[in-house]
Amino acid sequence: MRFIDKFLKVLKTDRNTFFTYVLTLFTAYVVIDRVSEMLILFFTGMSVSYWGPIKYTLAMACPIFAFTLSYPSKFCKSDNTKISFLYTYCICLYIIGISAVVQWLNHIAWIAILSLPNYEIIITEFSDLIRNAFTAVSIYIPLTTFYKLILWLNKTVNDPIFPNNFQESICDFQGLDISAPDGTTGPLSLEIEICKDRGSGKSVKLIEARRFQPTLIIGPSGTR
Repeated sequence: MRFIDKFLKVLKTDRNTFFTYVLTLFTAYVVIDRVSEMLILFFTGMSVSYWGPIKYTLAMACPIFAFTLSYPSKFCKSDNTKISFLYTYCICLYIIGISAVVQWLNHIAWIAILSLPNYEIIITEFSDLIRNAFTAVSIYIPLTTFYKLILWLNKTVNDPIFPNNFQESICDFQGLDISAPDGTTGPLSLEIEICKDRGSGKSVKLIEARRFQPTLIIGPSGTR
């Protein structure tokens, strides 16, 4: 991380802001790619690029980590921004998830058809029927589930009735802060142990930067 921190100093930004930006770009790319695949499924009944569980897991991790890293970043400056980020990443996560469901159903259906005896006759003679059925499923599932997400965001997250516990919990969420330590403590710092915590037994230390704050010097000038 030392080399990354040097690079971030040149960019004049911090870790959370940088990784939020990068993960958001990856999320946008994945969303555009999966929407394109769903459109191909709708028009042809067969996808061009079938992703497996590992690819979809990594794809879903992008909006999730982007959301958790965005709250301590410079992008989130108010509670309204936090709510907007929640809307954005929830929709992105939904698109990736629904794309996985539609693609896997399509893939399983094609495998089932190709496993039947004399599948060549079924595909050649009933190709239009099969294609229409697959395209209908590819558009039916998103249309019947997307409104539920919008309904949940409007009625639960954006509920105007006070108090909105869900919205308050989102605003209080601090996210995952991966910023570099300030260097006030560490193996090379000079710390003073004041006492021990009675409950946990851990040492309560005064860090090096503050060890002279309680110092009181009394006497005329020039004396020690």
